[in-house]
Amino acid sequence: MFVVLLASAATVGLYPYLVERAFEYKERYETQRREDYADNVSNDLALQMMNSCYQAWREQMQEEEGRLLTPSQVFLPELEGKLREAQKEQDTLQDSSGDEATVVERDSQYDAGFYASLMETMDSAGDEWRGYSQIYTGRLKYRMMDENGNLLRSNVSNPDLEFGGTEGDEMLINIHFTSSGALKVDSMDQVGDQDRMRQALAQYEFYDPIANRLGADYRYSGVEFSGPKNVKFEFKCSPTEFSGNRIREADPMLGPYDLNYDGSLYMVEMAMCAVLFVLAMVLPAFKSLQIGRSALCRVNFEPVIMLGTLWLVMLGDGSLPGALIALTHNGNLQRELERTHMAVPAASVLVLVINILFWIVVYGMFYWGITCLRAVFSLGLWRYIKERTWVGRFCCFIKRWVCRCLNPFNETDWHSNSSKAIGKAVIANFIILTLISCLWFFGIAALVVYSLVLFFLIRKYWDEMEGKYNRLLETINQMAEGDLDVDVPEDLGLFNPLKEQLSRVRQGFKKAVEQEVKSERTKTELITNVSHDLKTPLTAIITYVNLLKQPGVTEEERASYIQVLDQKSMRLKVLIEDLFEVSKATSGAVTMNRGPVDIVSLIKQVRLELSDRMEASGVEFRWTLPEEKIILYLDSQRTYRIFENLLVNITKYAMAGTRAYISLDEDESGTVTIILRNISAKELNVSPEELTERFVRGDASRNTEGSGLGLAIARSFTELQDGTMEVSVEGDLFRVLIRFKRMEEKPDGAERGNDGDDGNDGGDWNGGGDGSGGSGNDEIERGAHGFRGGLRGIVRRKAGETTGKMGREFSKASKRRAAHERTKAREEELKRETARAKEAAKQREQAQANDPEPEAEWDFGQDEAWNAVLDDGKEQETP
Repeated sequence: MFVVLLASAATVGLYPYLVERAFEYKERYETQRREDYADNVSNDLALQMMNSCYQAWREQMQEEEGRLLTPSQVFLPELEGKLREAQKEQDTLQDSSGDEATVVERDSQYDAGFYASLMETMDSAGDEWRGYSQIYTGRLKYRMMDENGNLLRSNVSNPDLEFGGTEGDEMLINIHFTSSGALKVDSMDQVGDQDRMRQALAQYEFYDPIANRLGADYRYSGVEFSGPKNVKFEFKCSPTEFSGNRIREADPMLGPYDLNYDGSLYMVEMAMCAVLFVLAMVLPAFKSLQIGRSALCRVNFEPVIMLGTLWLVMLGDGSLPGALIALTHNGNLQRELERTHMAVPAASVLVLVINILFWIVVYGMFYWGITCLRAVFSLGLWRYIKERTWVGRFCCFIKRWVCRCLNPFNETDWHSNSSKAIGKAVIANFIILTLISCLWFFGIAALVVYSLVLFFLIRKYWDEMEGKYNRLLETINQMAEGDLDVDVPEDLGLFNPLKEQLSRVRQGFKKAVEQEVKSERTKTELITNVSHDLKTPLTAIITYVNLLKQPGVTEEERASYIQVLDQKSMRLKVLIEDLFEVSKATSGAVTMNRGPVDIVSLIKQVRLELSDRMEASGVEFRWTLPEEKIILYLDSQRTYRIFENLLVNITKYAMAGTRAYISLDEDESGTVTIILRNISAKELNVSPEELTERFVRGDASRNTEGSGLGLAIARSFTELQDGTMEVSVEGDLFRVLIRFKRMEEKPDGAERGNDGDDGNDGGDWNGGGDGSGGSGNDEIERGAHGFRGGLRGIVRRKAGETTGKMGREFSKASKRRAAHERTKAREEELKRETARAKEAAKQREQAQANDPEPEAEWDFGQDEAWNAVLDDGKEQETP
């Protein structure tokens, strides 16, 4: 309200400027109006002078000939001869071979018809000259003289007396026609603006009225206009009497349209409306102002448009605002208020209030309309149409009414007595057709026959649908029993969308089974790798401990054994820490302390820390890093570990004497990409996907230093920070590509741990317990989206129950199969571990022949604690 009041006060304050501009426009308009009036009087006077000259010349020629002459005979003397020649030539070209003569068209366009038309045009022009001459006889006086000044004729009785002098604003104009018919101005007396009058007469110097009507090409016909020649004319007239009216004097008072025609008022209104438009769009965005939240600002679109149209008409016409400003400036409004015995100061204040209130209404309507229409951006176009327009609400009402009418078809139960449902439909159809055909008695019998035929047709169609539905249920039951290779080759009509969805479900189940088998195989391999990598240092520790127990060990040997024990124990510690680290990262049980990190500086720090190791590896590292900072929201400790693992991996497995390339780049979308490339020292026979698994190394013999957890830890830490890590192998070229998305602000949960899950596990296929409201029903709803009419609801209920049953049965079968696979894998691994344990026992017996107390070996395949850790990690990776 404040901005509207401010705009209204500003508009009232601009009244002096608007009035000044209006008076300037009014002065320019009056000056132009007087100029136009003078031009019109001069041109009209010159035209009537020419009309009088032509009419006087015609009368003079008639007097000399002693007979009446037509205008064509006077002004087109060759026309009659040309017309006779053309008619004679036309008569000679007639074909007299039949009863009816055939006229052969002339090659020339100037035939008898053309000359006849030319004569008619000339006669018409002559009649006009005579009429105008009679009308202006009293106002335009003339006398016609020969070259010697002898009077030939005049339209006044005493020319010498009349043309002897002038009175008032009368003026005298002398012209003459040369021997060639050209008009020349001799003199002008008492003429106010001689230049304007000469300019008006100059346009008739070589005037040809026929060329003006028909064009100059008519002269090629051999006929040419011939006007007055070798005569003089003297005209006398009063401009005031000749024009018949005086120019209206300008009103000294300001009028409403003076403000509109100047355009300043429109400019002020548009400027104020532009400011209010911006404020109406911006201010509601500040919720603390509570603008646009009242019911008044939620008016429907149609009333706003109607009031806006009235508003545009009022301002576009401009009469109402202009009249108010004019009345205010001229003092008429204040005088009217004073006539009501109101004090002068009070009347002045009331005039000001009236003006401000008027503009408050004008600008308030505009601001209110923009505030109402602004909801298009906050609600969205589709929602605005549905909620804020009468048309949208009416369409939604029609939609709800149609859906309500069709709802009984959606709620039809297919397992109820189908004959009853069909019978109800037939009875309803019979009633409708009976009402239609009641105007004709014999239509009743036809309706009976029609109803019977309709019943049997619908019954047949119903049986076909029921058969297809039963076929679909049979397929679902087979899938529920564990047969995932079942297929439905025949066409099911309306049930085809559901068949396609069931095919997707079948493929998903098969994929889940394959993934479960793969998970069990991977876990078995993982246990084997863990056992091997952890048992190697542990065996060395046991061996050197036994050596230390032997008598006769020197101090040098003891120090050497202790050094080896220290190395192997630290190696074992690192392996165990890495194993727990990757298990926690894979399960998401890691607290990420994310904050702003300069990724460029972090990589440079890793390079500095590993500089000695990189030089010792014999690999030449090439770095492509930007100079400017790139700030990402990451966990600096985990990110450091990512690049440390990747660079250490290069120093271990890259071929000496080759180059390794590390580059960092940021694209326009804000994605930061880090690429590491090197040449492998040994051939890589492992797929890129397997390289990132736990305890997988490029060295299949596992003789090199390393745990096989570096890439797995790097990938887990990258994904926990919303990044991606891709490993690719092209021959011996090993490449790692890491992407992080730059964030302008701290992401949600940046300081929050990632323990636990969010519960969005997608559910399972157990049908929701009872098969009616679980994920089975959801799949049926998505699959049956293409069903038409009442069949949709009928299929949904039974299919949901059956799919729920299938989901429960298949879940049980999958669990049994997975349990069987796990048991079988564990038995095989147990056999292998037992064989390896026996072999290790024999070796220890030989090495410890003098030691009566051999050490027990730690069997990782039988350790329940390790199996729990490994099972937890693999279950998190299994989709």
